[in-house]
Amino acid sequence: MSHPSGKGLPIKPIISLLLTLALAVAAGFALYVGLTRTPLFAGVSILFYRGLILCALSAVIVMAAMALRRRFDPATIIAAGALSLSFNICFLIVLPVTLDRSISVFMLTQIEQHQDEALDSRRITEIFVQKYVGDMRQMDRRIAEQTTSGNVVTVDGHIRLTDQGRRFLALSRALARLFGTDPRFVGLAPTVPEDGAAAAPPR
Repeated sequence: MSHPSGKGLPIKPIISLLLTLALAVAAGFALYVGLTRTPLFAGVSILFYRGLILCALSAVIVMAAMALRRRFDPATIIAAGALSLSFNICFLIVLPVTLDRSISVFMLTQIEQHQDEALDSRRITEIFVQKYVGDMRQMDRRIAEQTTSGNVVTVDGHIRLTDQGRRFLALSRALARLFGTDPRFVGLAPTVPEDGAAAAPPR
């Protein structure tokens, strides 16, 4: 279909814009990866929080570099920064944060390291408790992270949920219901009993 003015669609400007945005995303990703290898914000102990800061910094650098060249209009610069930030955050959550926290990755690693054993579910559970919970002290790490995040506080040696923590759990339960995640992780009753029988309808 032809353009109302009788001319074809402006393909070249569209392609040029797409290439500009793609290059901005690639440059922002390269910056983000490079910044993670530096000591910048190394004092932020939680990988996710440091990653968010570096993602934002990378996007700002991309926008600043584009602005200095004076070849791009403000809308293009903002779009490039937003896309760069979005892509880097998605990457951060899907890969680095998952690798840093995933029990599944830990399990696969242990299976690899115990290939000579007759592994079964019980043995893998024993390894998990011994190494993940015990040797690696992952519960201590999680408590420290949640304390830093403001979701828990220690009072007289007892760990207590804060008001922020309660709000976070309320949000988590709403999202669990919305997206059908395992309700047991957020303290909700499972919809199907563990024996596989259908749950009785509410009275």
